[in-house]
Amino acid sequence: MTQYPRVLDLEDKQETAPALDVGPILAIHRDDDGYIGFGRKPDPSHPVLDRNGKPKAFENLCSIRAGDLRSMFPAFAEWLGYDGYFTVAAYYAAAPWSNRTTGLPDVRRKKKYLRSLPAVYSDIDCGRPESDDPGAALTWRQAWAEAGALADAGVIPQPSIMARSGRGVYLFYLLRDVKDPTRPPRAYPEKVQLYEACNRALHDRLRAHQLPADPIFDAARVLRAPGSINRKALRRVTYVIQAGDDGKGFVYTLPALAEALHIQAPYGELPEQARALAKPPRLRRIDKRGSAPRRSLGTSRRAALRAQDLLTIQQWRGSFLKKGMKYPDGHSSPGRRSILTMYADFLKGSKVDKAEALAALRDMARNMTPAYPSDPTDTDPKNLIEATYSTTGRIWGNKNLCKLLGITENIARELDLQTIRPPAVAMEADAARPTRAEYVLWRQEEVARKYLELHRYATTAQSLAKFYREQGIIGANRTTANQDLNAIGYKGGSQGGRPRKAL
Repeated sequence: MTQYPRVLDLEDKQETAPALDVGPILAIHRDDDGYIGFGRKPDPSHPVLDRNGKPKAFENLCSIRAGDLRSMFPAFAEWLGYDGYFTVAAYYAAAPWSNRTTGLPDVRRKKKYLRSLPAVYSDIDCGRPESDDPGAALTWRQAWAEAGALADAGVIPQPSIMARSGRGVYLFYLLRDVKDPTRPPRAYPEKVQLYEACNRALHDRLRAHQLPADPIFDAARVLRAPGSINRKALRRVTYVIQAGDDGKGFVYTLPALAEALHIQAPYGELPEQARALAKPPRLRRIDKRGSAPRRSLGTSRRAALRAQDLLTIQQWRGSFLKKGMKYPDGHSSPGRRSILTMYADFLKGSKVDKAEALAALRDMARNMTPAYPSDPTDTDPKNLIEATYSTTGRIWGNKNLCKLLGITENIARELDLQTIRPPAVAMEADAARPTRAEYVLWRQEEVARKYLELHRYATTAQSLAKFYREQGIIGANRTTANQDLNAIGYKGGSQGGRPRKAL
């Protein structure tokens, strides 16, 4: 039965004491090794200033491993009591620096660091009578009832969790991996594309029925934490887990949810060898900006990233078409065989076993429109793989790949493509990485110094080097760590094994 907490008075200290609930967060985040980010909207009467002296609209607080959340929660719950937020998706790691407010590891909230996708979401922005948006004047109770009626009628799938966000309503759809039902799907780029397409489809259906869904579909979104108080509405955020007539909750695979929303979802997995090479990027430095974008990736990793990009493009396109057929953006398809040949070359280049490459190629062929092979002149995927693995293969240039696949600068940015992208986009990514001097300064001031503060200045070069390695930081050895400690004025004592002392 739905529980409706009563209106809170912010002057009533007993009622407004932190009453945060970690249970719904862990019901969403079912990956113990994933990191959950937390943040808040600062109190306007006590603004938090950015580096330019302007008040922050949002402040990151910490990033906590899901498996450690119950034990760690009391350490930072007080900061989430009002307008507290958490990340819907999970990340590979916390930031390698400490948060200035909490002293805990900070949040690195970018899509490229995502680890898993625990739940699709929709945010119904009601409770705003001042807005002209259709349905914005609905109370949260009315919006809740309308959303439930749409689910019962099959217009939208049944939500796993419904939440009152203060004035509005959240809908969550819990996701599980296709092969392993005990964990959420991993946040591979093509899965992120499908995930955001599901968010967008939910938005469109709700809007079509006069429910003002927020037009934000980002996988890196934050939503209000359960038990936190919404300052504007003066109400606590409340989460309610739904169950069907059989008493079980509603949990979906990403392809099944996409099918329920009538989204074309090509299914296929990048082979493990290629996926390992295409792992999320770590912090890297360059010696000279613009000198050689992405060249240091190596040929095998570049091939794996191209294979991953091709799957992402396939998901974005919905399907690859016959030669000469037009996509919605007006681009003419280079043909199914040409694309399969690309994919076979990329898989071979990323050292994928021939049998695994054939299985992956057949997956892509089945997802084409029409499914390949369909004509008497079509080459069987097995023959394509045999031909690819018995020759040196052709050399693909990113400029030519972009032309064949219809990838413009805007599309490359939208899809966050790693290699199949125009030179200008590659140069932008290259310029965003620090130079060697900037990297060393960042490592010393933002990582080493904050690591010392977090550990109360009792550390060694060896422990700092270990932390560097855990964070994937270049130069992760004891000598470099010792040089960094000396550079920031942290000298060692004369007796081995004794804690260092900060100058």
